[in-house]
Amino acid sequence: MAASELTHIRLRVRMREYARRLGVAGFWAWWTQELDAIVPAAPRAALARRRMRPTIVFAGDHATLWRPGMDGAMPVMTQAATVPLTADAAAVAAAGRAALAPLARIAYGGPAGPTRVVISLPAADVLRKKVVLPAAVEENLRQALAYDLDRHTPFKSDELYFDAVIVDRDTGRNTVTADLAAVRRAIVDSALRHVAAWGSDVAAVVPEPPASAARSRLNLLPDEARASKSVWGRWQLWMPLLLLAVMALAAVTIPLWQKRDYVLQLAALADQARGRAAVSETLRTELNARVGDYNHALQRKHAFPDALTVIDAVSKLMPDDTWLTQFDLKSVVKGKEAQRELLVRGETANAGRLVPLFEESQLFAQAAQRGPTTKIQPGPGEIFDLGAQLKPSVLPEPLALAVADMTASVPSAPSSPAPGVATPPSATAPPPPAAASMPAPAAAPMPPADGPPRKP
Repeated sequence: MAASELTHIRLRVRMREYARRLGVAGFWAWWTQELDAIVPAAPRAALARRRMRPTIVFAGDHATLWRPGMDGAMPVMTQAATVPLTADAAAVAAAGRAALAPLARIAYGGPAGPTRVVISLPAADVLRKKVVLPAAVEENLRQALAYDLDRHTPFKSDELYFDAVIVDRDTGRNTVTADLAAVRRAIVDSALRHVAAWGSDVAAVVPEPPASAARSRLNLLPDEARASKSVWGRWQLWMPLLLLAVMALAAVTIPLWQKRDYVLQLAALADQARGRAAVSETLRTELNARVGDYNHALQRKHAFPDALTVIDAVSKLMPDDTWLTQFDLKSVVKGKEAQRELLVRGETANAGRLVPLFEESQLFAQAAQRGPTTKIQPGPGEIFDLGAQLKPSVLPEPLALAVADMTASVPSAPSSPAPGVATPPSATAPPPPAAASMPAPAAAPMPPADGPPRKP
Protein backbone atom coordinates (compact mmCIF):
# COMPACT_ATOMS: atom_id res chain seq x y z
CA MET A 1 0.00 0.00 0.00
CA ALA A 2 1.29 3.47 -0.86
CA ALA A 3 2.25 5.79 1.95
CA SER A 4 -0.38 8.39 0.92
CA GLU A 5 -3.15 5.78 0.91
CA LEU A 6 -2.06 4.47 4.31
CA THR A 7 -2.02 8.01 5.68
CA HIS A 8 -5.51 8.60 4.31
CA ILE A 9 -6.80 5.42 5.95
CA ARG A 10 -5.29 6.37 9.29
CA LEU A 11 -6.78 9.83 9.03
CA ARG A 12 -10.24 8.40 8.41
CA VAL A 13 -9.88 6.05 11.37
CA ARG A 14 -8.82 8.89 13.67
CA MET A 15 -11.68 11.08 12.51
CA ARG A 16 -14.11 8.24 13.22
CA GLU A 17 -12.59 7.84 16.67
CA TYR A 18 -12.99 11.54 17.40
CA ALA A 19 -16.58 11.40 16.16
CA ARG A 20 -17.25 8.39 18.40
CA ARG A 21 -15.81 10.17 21.43
CA LEU A 22 -17.93 13.24 20.72
CA GLY A 23 -21.06 11.14 20.41
CA VAL A 24 -21.68 12.02 16.74
CA ALA A 25 -20.50 8.80 15.16
CA GLY A 26 -23.85 8.18 13.50
CA PHE A 27 -24.60 11.80 12.72
CA TRP A 28 -23.46 11.68 9.11
CA ALA A 29 -25.48 8.56 8.32
CA TRP A 30 -28.55 10.03 9.99
CA TRP A 31 -28.06 13.37 8.25
CA THR A 32 -27.67 11.85 4.77
CA GLN A 33 -30.71 9.65 5.40
CA GLU A 34 -32.78 12.66 6.36
CA LEU A 35 -31.56 14.66 3.36
CA ASP A 36 -32.24 11.76 1.04
CA ALA A 37 -35.96 12.14 1.70
CA ILE A 38 -36.06 15.77 0.59
CA VAL A 39 -33.70 15.56 -2.39
CA PRO A 40 -35.64 15.40 -5.69
CA ALA A 41 -35.79 11.98 -7.28
CA ALA A 42 -33.88 12.95 -10.43
CA PRO A 43 -30.72 14.29 -8.70
CA ARG A 44 -30.82 11.42 -6.18
CA ALA A 45 -31.03 8.85 -8.96
CA ALA A 46 -28.27 10.59 -10.95
CA LEU A 47 -25.96 10.55 -7.92
CA ALA A 48 -26.68 6.88 -7.24
CA ARG A 49 -26.15 6.08 -10.93
CA ARG A 50 -22.77 7.84 -10.92
CA ARG A 51 -21.57 5.81 -7.96
CA MET A 52 -22.33 2.52 -9.72
CA ARG A 53 -19.65 0.75 -11.76
CA PRO A 54 -19.74 -2.19 -14.16
CA THR A 55 -19.62 -5.36 -12.08
CA ILE A 56 -18.29 -8.82 -12.99
CA VAL A 57 -19.48 -11.89 -11.09
CA PHE A 58 -17.23 -14.98 -11.32
CA ALA A 59 -19.31 -18.04 -10.57
CA GLY A 60 -17.95 -21.48 -11.50
CA ASP A 61 -17.20 -21.83 -15.21
CA HIS A 62 -18.50 -18.46 -16.41
CA ALA A 63 -18.36 -14.75 -15.63
CA THR A 64 -21.35 -12.47 -15.87
CA LEU A 65 -21.03 -8.77 -16.71
CA TRP A 66 -23.53 -6.40 -15.14
CA ARG A 67 -23.74 -2.79 -16.23
CA PRO A 68 -25.50 0.18 -14.56
CA GLY A 69 -28.64 1.46 -16.21
CA MET A 70 -31.92 3.21 -15.53
CA ASP A 71 -35.31 1.63 -15.02
CA GLY A 72 -37.49 4.67 -15.40
CA ALA A 73 -36.21 7.04 -12.72
CA MET A 74 -34.37 4.39 -10.66
CA PRO A 75 -30.80 3.18 -11.26
CA VAL A 76 -30.51 -0.59 -11.61
CA MET A 77 -27.88 -3.15 -12.55
CA THR A 78 -28.74 -5.12 -15.70
CA GLN A 79 -27.04 -8.20 -17.06
CA ALA A 80 -25.07 -7.25 -20.16
CA ALA A 81 -23.05 -10.32 -21.19
CA THR A 82 -21.80 -13.75 -20.10
CA VAL A 83 -18.22 -14.87 -20.73
CA PRO A 84 -17.47 -18.63 -20.56
CA LEU A 85 -14.25 -19.50 -18.75
CA THR A 86 -13.86 -23.10 -19.97
CA ALA A 87 -12.35 -22.28 -23.38
CA ASP A 88 -8.67 -21.66 -24.02
CA ALA A 89 -7.05 -18.49 -22.63
CA ALA A 90 -7.04 -16.64 -25.98
CA ALA A 91 -10.75 -17.27 -26.57
CA VAL A 92 -11.64 -16.25 -23.03
CA ALA A 93 -9.60 -13.05 -23.38
CA ALA A 94 -11.26 -12.21 -26.72
CA ALA A 95 -14.73 -12.83 -25.34
CA GLY A 96 -14.03 -10.70 -22.30
CA ARG A 97 -12.66 -7.82 -24.41
CA ALA A 98 -15.70 -7.95 -26.66
CA ALA A 99 -18.03 -7.83 -23.65
CA LEU A 100 -16.23 -4.88 -22.06
CA ALA A 101 -15.59 -2.93 -25.29
CA PRO A 102 -18.91 -1.00 -25.19
CA LEU A 103 -18.03 0.21 -21.70
CA ALA A 104 -14.66 1.72 -22.61
CA ARG A 105 -14.25 5.28 -21.34
CA ILE A 106 -13.42 7.94 -23.92
CA ALA A 107 -10.75 10.32 -22.65
CA TYR A 108 -11.16 13.99 -23.51
CA GLY A 109 -9.05 14.66 -26.57
CA GLY A 110 -7.39 11.22 -26.37
CA PRO A 111 -7.91 7.51 -26.94
CA ALA A 112 -10.22 5.27 -24.96
CA GLY A 113 -9.06 4.40 -21.47
CA PRO A 114 -9.39 1.12 -19.60
CA THR A 115 -12.72 0.44 -17.94
CA ARG A 116 -12.66 0.27 -14.14
CA VAL A 117 -14.85 -2.58 -12.94
CA VAL A 118 -15.88 -4.11 -9.63
CA ILE A 119 -15.54 -7.83 -8.99
CA SER A 120 -18.48 -9.27 -7.08
CA LEU A 121 -17.78 -12.54 -5.27
CA PRO A 122 -20.56 -15.08 -4.70
CA ALA A 123 -21.56 -15.62 -1.10
CA ALA A 124 -20.33 -19.23 -1.29
CA ASP A 125 -16.75 -18.07 -1.85
CA VAL A 126 -16.66 -15.57 1.03
CA LEU A 127 -16.43 -16.17 4.75
CA ARG A 128 -18.22 -13.41 6.73
CA LYS A 129 -18.78 -13.10 10.45
CA LYS A 130 -19.29 -10.48 13.17
CA VAL A 131 -16.34 -10.09 15.51
CA VAL A 132 -16.51 -8.28 18.85
CA LEU A 133 -13.24 -6.55 19.73
CA PRO A 134 -12.01 -4.01 22.29
CA ALA A 135 -12.51 -0.42 21.17
CA ALA A 136 -8.78 0.23 21.52
CA VAL A 137 -8.00 -1.84 18.41
CA GLU A 138 -10.20 0.27 16.09
CA GLU A 139 -7.32 2.46 14.99
CA ASN A 140 -5.32 -0.64 13.87
CA LEU A 141 -8.25 -2.91 13.08
CA ARG A 142 -6.75 -4.71 10.09
CA GLN A 143 -3.44 -5.28 11.82
CA ALA A 144 -5.15 -6.64 14.93
CA LEU A 145 -7.30 -9.02 12.85
CA ALA A 146 -4.27 -10.17 10.84
CA TYR A 147 -2.63 -11.44 14.03
CA ASP A 148 -5.79 -13.31 15.07
CA LEU A 149 -7.19 -14.29 11.68
CA ASP A 150 -6.51 -18.03 12.04
CA ARG A 151 -8.77 -18.06 15.11
CA HIS A 152 -11.74 -16.74 13.14
CA THR A 153 -11.21 -18.78 9.92
CA PRO A 154 -10.06 -22.32 9.13
CA PHE A 155 -7.26 -20.96 6.94
CA LYS A 156 -3.97 -19.31 7.65
CA SER A 157 -3.66 -15.55 7.26
CA ASP A 158 -1.23 -15.86 4.32
CA GLU A 159 -3.87 -17.82 2.36
CA LEU A 160 -6.57 -15.17 2.62
CA TYR A 161 -7.47 -11.68 1.56
CA PHE A 162 -9.61 -10.02 4.18
CA ASP A 163 -11.17 -6.72 5.13
CA ALA A 164 -13.27 -5.49 8.06
CA VAL A 165 -15.40 -2.47 8.93
CA ILE A 166 -16.94 -1.29 12.18
CA VAL A 167 -20.69 -1.80 12.20
CA ASP A 168 -21.55 -1.21 15.87
CA ARG A 169 -20.08 0.30 19.05
CA ASP A 170 -20.90 -0.39 22.67
CA THR A 171 -19.72 2.56 24.72
CA GLY A 172 -20.83 0.91 27.97
CA ARG A 173 -18.61 -2.12 27.45
CA ASN A 174 -16.05 -0.17 25.42
CA THR A 175 -16.21 -2.65 22.56
CA VAL A 176 -16.77 -2.52 18.81
CA THR A 177 -18.39 -4.99 16.43
CA ALA A 178 -16.58 -5.55 13.14
CA ASP A 179 -17.92 -7.12 9.95
CA LEU A 180 -15.13 -9.44 8.81
CA ALA A 181 -14.99 -10.78 5.26
CA ALA A 182 -12.29 -13.16 4.04
CA VAL A 183 -11.73 -14.99 0.76
CA ARG A 184 -9.05 -17.35 -0.45
CA ARG A 185 -6.35 -15.66 -2.45
CA ALA A 186 -6.57 -18.14 -5.31
CA ILE A 187 -10.14 -17.07 -6.08
CA VAL A 188 -9.31 -13.35 -6.15
CA ASP A 189 -6.04 -13.78 -8.05
CA SER A 190 -7.79 -15.82 -10.76
CA ALA A 191 -10.45 -13.16 -11.17
CA LEU A 192 -7.83 -10.40 -11.32
CA ARG A 193 -5.90 -12.24 -14.07
CA HIS A 194 -9.03 -12.60 -16.19
CA VAL A 195 -9.94 -8.90 -15.84
CA ALA A 196 -6.38 -7.85 -16.65
CA ALA A 197 -6.45 -10.03 -19.77
CA TRP A 198 -9.69 -8.32 -20.80
CA GLY A 199 -7.96 -4.91 -20.68
CA SER A 200 -9.75 -3.48 -17.65
CA ASP A 201 -8.75 -2.25 -14.21
CA VAL A 202 -10.24 -3.50 -10.96
CA ALA A 203 -11.52 -0.81 -8.63
CA ALA A 204 -12.65 -3.15 -5.84
CA VAL A 205 -13.42 -6.76 -4.95
CA VAL A 206 -16.60 -6.86 -2.84
CA PRO A 207 -18.53 -9.67 -1.16
CA GLU A 208 -21.86 -8.15 -2.27
CA PRO A 209 -24.23 -8.92 -5.15
CA PRO A 210 -24.15 -6.57 -8.16
CA ALA A 211 -27.22 -4.61 -7.03
CA SER A 212 -25.51 -3.47 -3.83
CA ALA A 213 -21.84 -3.65 -4.87
CA ALA A 214 -21.57 0.14 -5.23
CA ARG A 215 -22.60 0.60 -1.58
CA SER A 216 -20.25 -1.99 -0.12
CA ARG A 217 -17.79 -0.78 2.51
CA LEU A 218 -15.65 -3.92 2.24
CA ASN A 219 -12.89 -4.24 -0.32
CA LEU A 220 -11.01 -7.54 -0.63
CA LEU A 221 -8.64 -6.20 -3.26
CA PRO A 222 -5.00 -6.74 -2.26
CA ASP A 223 -3.21 -3.68 -0.99
CA GLU A 224 -0.58 -3.81 -3.74
CA ALA A 225 -3.30 -3.87 -6.42
CA ARG A 226 -5.15 -0.85 -5.16
CA ALA A 227 -4.67 2.47 -6.87
CA SER A 228 -1.98 4.50 -5.13
CA LYS A 229 -3.45 7.75 -6.34
CA SER A 230 -4.16 10.00 -3.41
CA VAL A 231 -7.66 11.19 -2.81
CA TRP A 232 -6.41 14.75 -3.30
CA GLY A 233 -5.23 13.84 -6.81
CA ARG A 234 -8.80 13.31 -8.01
CA TRP A 235 -10.08 16.42 -9.72
CA GLN A 236 -13.65 15.31 -9.05
CA LEU A 237 -12.94 15.91 -5.36
CA TRP A 238 -10.68 18.91 -5.18
CA MET A 239 -12.28 20.89 -8.00
CA PRO A 240 -15.66 21.27 -6.19
CA LEU A 241 -13.77 21.98 -2.98
CA LEU A 242 -11.72 24.63 -4.78
CA LEU A 243 -14.85 26.21 -6.25
CA LEU A 244 -16.50 26.17 -2.83
CA ALA A 245 -13.44 27.82 -1.27
CA VAL A 246 -13.39 30.47 -4.00
CA MET A 247 -17.09 31.20 -3.50
CA ALA A 248 -16.63 31.44 0.27
CA LEU A 249 -13.64 33.72 -0.19
CA ALA A 250 -15.61 35.90 -2.59
CA ALA A 251 -18.56 36.03 -0.20
CA VAL A 252 -16.23 37.31 2.52
CA THR A 253 -13.98 39.52 0.40
CA ILE A 254 -16.49 41.33 -1.82
CA PRO A 255 -18.47 42.93 1.05
CA LEU A 256 -15.20 43.94 2.72
CA TRP A 257 -13.96 45.45 -0.54
CA GLN A 258 -17.23 47.33 -1.01
CA LYS A 259 -17.07 48.65 2.55
CA ARG A 260 -13.44 49.66 2.01
CA ASP A 261 -14.40 51.57 -1.14
CA TYR A 262 -17.28 53.22 0.76
CA VAL A 263 -14.93 54.21 3.59
CA LEU A 264 -12.46 55.68 1.09
CA GLN A 265 -15.25 57.72 -0.49
CA LEU A 266 -16.36 58.95 2.92
CA ALA A 267 -12.75 59.81 3.78
CA ALA A 268 -12.44 61.84 0.57
CA LEU A 269 -15.67 63.69 1.34
CA ALA A 270 -14.49 64.28 4.90
CA ASP A 271 -11.17 65.69 3.61
CA GLN A 272 -13.04 68.03 1.26
CA ALA A 273 -15.36 69.15 4.06
CA ARG A 274 -12.37 69.60 6.36
CA GLY A 275 -10.65 71.74 3.73
CA ARG A 276 -13.75 73.89 3.27
CA ALA A 277 -14.10 74.18 7.02
CA ALA A 278 -10.47 75.31 7.28
CA VAL A 279 -11.05 77.95 4.60
CA SER A 280 -14.22 79.06 6.36
CA GLU A 281 -12.41 79.26 9.69
CA THR A 282 -9.59 81.27 8.10
CA LEU A 283 -12.07 83.69 6.57
CA ARG A 284 -13.95 83.90 9.86
CA THR A 285 -10.74 84.70 11.76
CA GLU A 286 -9.73 87.32 9.21
CA LEU A 287 -13.21 88.81 9.25
CA ASN A 288 -13.28 88.99 13.04
CA ALA A 289 -9.84 90.61 13.07
CA ARG A 290 -10.91 93.24 10.55
CA VAL A 291 -14.14 93.82 12.44
CA GLY A 292 -12.13 94.38 15.61
CA ASP A 293 -9.77 96.78 13.88
CA TYR A 294 -12.65 98.62 12.25
CA ASN A 295 -14.64 99.01 15.49
CA HIS A 296 -11.76 99.80 17.83
CA ALA A 297 -12.01 103.51 17.22
CA LEU A 298 -15.82 103.41 17.40
CA GLN A 299 -15.66 101.56 20.70
CA ARG A 300 -13.25 104.10 22.09
CA LYS A 301 -15.48 106.89 20.87
CA HIS A 302 -18.85 105.56 22.00
CA ALA A 303 -17.88 103.61 25.12
CA PHE A 304 -18.12 106.76 27.28
CA PRO A 305 -19.57 110.24 26.78
CA ASP A 306 -17.25 112.54 24.85
CA ALA A 307 -15.37 115.42 26.45
CA LEU A 308 -17.74 118.11 25.19
CA THR A 309 -20.73 116.28 26.66
CA VAL A 310 -18.93 115.94 30.01
CA ILE A 311 -17.98 119.65 30.06
CA ASP A 312 -21.56 120.61 29.25
CA ALA A 313 -22.93 118.37 31.97
CA VAL A 314 -20.45 119.65 34.61
CA SER A 315 -21.27 123.26 33.67
CA LYS A 316 -24.97 122.58 34.25
CA LEU A 317 -24.39 120.68 37.52
CA MET A 318 -22.21 123.29 39.23
CA PRO A 319 -24.08 125.87 41.36
CA ASP A 320 -23.78 129.54 40.45
CA ASP A 321 -21.44 130.17 43.42
CA THR A 322 -18.91 127.60 42.21
CA TRP A 323 -16.04 127.84 39.79
CA LEU A 324 -13.26 125.48 38.80
CA THR A 325 -9.52 125.87 38.94
CA GLN A 326 -8.72 122.32 37.63
CA PHE A 327 -10.60 119.96 35.27
CA ASP A 328 -9.05 116.53 34.47
CA LEU A 329 -10.73 113.78 32.36
CA LYS A 330 -8.58 110.69 32.05
CA SER A 331 -8.86 106.94 31.24
CA VAL A 332 -7.98 104.32 33.84
CA VAL A 333 -7.62 100.57 33.27
CA LYS A 334 -8.70 98.35 36.14
CA GLY A 335 -8.28 94.66 35.41
CA LYS A 336 -9.74 93.99 31.96
CA GLU A 337 -12.11 96.94 31.99
CA ALA A 338 -11.33 100.51 30.93
CA GLN A 339 -12.88 103.34 32.95
CA ARG A 340 -12.87 107.12 32.65
CA GLU A 341 -12.55 109.31 35.72
CA LEU A 342 -13.28 112.99 36.23
CA LEU A 343 -11.24 115.05 38.68
CA VAL A 344 -12.37 118.63 39.42
CA ARG A 345 -10.93 121.17 41.83
CA GLY A 346 -12.22 124.60 42.63
CA GLU A 347 -14.03 126.92 45.06
CA THR A 348 -17.63 126.79 46.19
CA ALA A 349 -19.81 128.13 48.97
CA ASN A 350 -20.81 124.60 50.15
CA ALA A 351 -18.62 121.65 49.07
CA GLY A 352 -20.88 119.04 50.73
CA ARG A 353 -23.72 119.58 48.30
CA LEU A 354 -21.62 118.83 45.21
CA VAL A 355 -21.47 115.02 45.76
CA PRO A 356 -25.27 114.53 45.70
CA LEU A 357 -25.46 116.64 42.55
CA PHE A 358 -22.98 114.38 40.74
CA GLU A 359 -24.66 111.19 42.04
CA GLU A 360 -28.03 112.33 40.72
CA SER A 361 -26.57 112.94 37.29
CA GLN A 362 -27.03 110.34 34.54
CA LEU A 363 -23.39 110.62 33.44
CA PHE A 364 -21.50 110.20 36.71
CA ALA A 365 -21.25 107.55 39.44
CA GLN A 366 -19.24 106.98 42.61
CA ALA A 367 -18.72 110.70 43.22
CA ALA A 368 -16.68 111.46 46.36
CA GLN A 369 -14.30 114.01 47.84
CA ARG A 370 -10.70 113.16 47.09
CA GLY A 371 -9.25 115.31 49.78
CA PRO A 372 -10.16 117.49 52.79
CA THR A 373 -12.20 120.62 52.24
CA THR A 374 -10.27 123.82 53.01
CA LYS A 375 -11.95 127.02 54.27
CA ILE A 376 -11.05 130.22 52.48
CA GLN A 377 -9.85 132.86 54.90
CA PRO A 378 -11.19 135.40 54.92
CA GLY A 379 -14.54 134.68 53.32
CA PRO A 380 -17.37 132.09 53.31
CA GLY A 381 -16.06 129.90 50.49
CA GLU A 382 -14.43 126.39 50.52
CA ILE A 383 -11.80 124.77 48.32
CA PHE A 384 -12.88 121.26 47.20
CA ASP A 385 -11.26 118.33 45.40
CA LEU A 386 -13.89 115.97 43.92
CA GLY A 387 -13.67 112.82 41.77
CA ALA A 388 -16.27 110.75 39.88
CA GLN A 389 -16.47 107.96 37.31
CA LEU A 390 -18.25 108.26 33.98
CA LYS A 391 -21.05 105.81 33.31
CA PRO A 392 -20.58 103.72 30.11
CA SER A 393 -22.69 104.87 27.21
CA VAL A 394 -25.25 102.75 25.47
CA LEU A 395 -23.64 101.62 22.23
CA PRO A 396 -25.52 102.26 19.02
CA GLU A 397 -26.98 99.46 16.94
CA PRO A 398 -24.31 97.62 14.83
CA LEU A 399 -24.19 98.13 11.11
CA ALA A 400 -25.45 95.26 8.93
CA LEU A 401 -22.76 93.39 7.00
CA ALA A 402 -23.37 93.85 3.27
CA VAL A 403 -22.06 90.75 1.46
CA ALA A 404 -22.40 89.98 -2.23
CA ASP A 405 -22.24 86.31 -3.34
CA MET A 406 -20.51 85.14 -0.17
CA THR A 407 -22.15 81.72 -0.40
CA ALA A 408 -20.19 80.97 -3.56
CA SER A 409 -16.81 81.26 -1.81
CA VAL A 410 -17.54 80.74 1.86
CA PRO A 411 -19.09 77.40 2.90
CA SER A 412 -20.69 78.72 6.09
CA ALA A 413 -21.76 82.21 7.18
CA PRO A 414 -19.66 83.90 9.87
CA SER A 415 -21.05 84.27 13.34
CA SER A 416 -23.04 87.38 14.27
CA PRO A 417 -21.00 90.29 15.67
CA ALA A 418 -21.15 91.13 19.33
CA PRO A 419 -23.71 93.76 20.39
CA GLY A 420 -22.43 97.24 20.00
CA VAL A 421 -19.79 96.28 17.39
CA ALA A 422 -20.11 97.45 13.82
CA THR A 423 -19.08 94.90 11.21
CA PRO A 424 -17.24 96.16 8.10
CA PRO A 425 -17.60 94.64 4.66
CA SER A 426 -15.35 91.67 3.99
CA ALA A 427 -12.14 92.29 2.06
CA THR A 428 -12.99 89.48 -0.35
CA ALA A 429 -16.47 90.80 -1.14
CA PRO A 430 -17.30 93.90 -3.16
CA PRO A 431 -18.19 97.02 -1.15
CA PRO A 432 -21.83 97.24 -0.05
CA PRO A 433 -24.08 99.26 -2.27
CA ALA A 434 -25.42 101.24 0.63
CA ALA A 435 -24.85 101.18 4.37
CA ALA A 436 -26.32 103.19 7.20
CA SER A 437 -23.98 105.61 8.90
CA MET A 438 -23.16 105.34 12.58
CA PRO A 439 -25.28 107.75 14.61
CA ALA A 440 -23.08 110.29 16.39
CA PRO A 441 -23.99 112.02 19.62
CA ALA A 442 -24.99 115.65 19.59
CA ALA A 443 -22.02 118.02 19.56
CA ALA A 444 -21.47 120.19 22.63
CA PRO A 445 -20.23 123.79 22.46
CA MET A 446 -16.49 124.04 22.13
CA PRO A 447 -14.72 125.30 25.29
CA PRO A 448 -12.74 128.54 25.20
CA ALA A 449 -9.10 128.27 24.31
CA ASP A 450 -7.89 129.49 27.71
CA GLY A 451 -9.31 126.53 29.73
CA PRO A 452 -12.50 125.05 31.17
CA PRO A 453 -15.51 127.27 31.76
CA ARG A 454 -16.03 129.07 35.00
CA LYS A 455 -19.19 129.76 36.83
CA PRO A 456 -19.66 133.39 37.89
